[in-house]
Amino acid sequence: DLPRKKFNIHLRNSACLRQFSSYRSTFEVPEKQLWVTIQLPFASFVGYGPGSSEIPLDKASLRRIGVVAIGEEMNVCLAVGGLRFYK
Repeated sequence: DLPRKKFNIHLRNSACLRQFSSYRSTFEVPEKQLWVTIQLPFASFVGYGPGSSEIPLDKASLRRIGVVAIGEEMNVCLAVGGLRFYK
């Protein structure tokens, strides 16, 4: 097994009242993996911070999507080849 690196996807909408407020879901990828497909159901996103922790995620009001490296200091080369919504 290759070592894995953790990343977050942060979603923001009008319910996110502070800069650090967002709906977050974590995923891991193996180091030195060329390409991997990640699927994160909307149900996996948890609200953090004022507003988003009290109000369920309203997918229709999404305004921003961020990819965040978390957990440790690291050199990262991360490419997003596409973003799709699925049911």
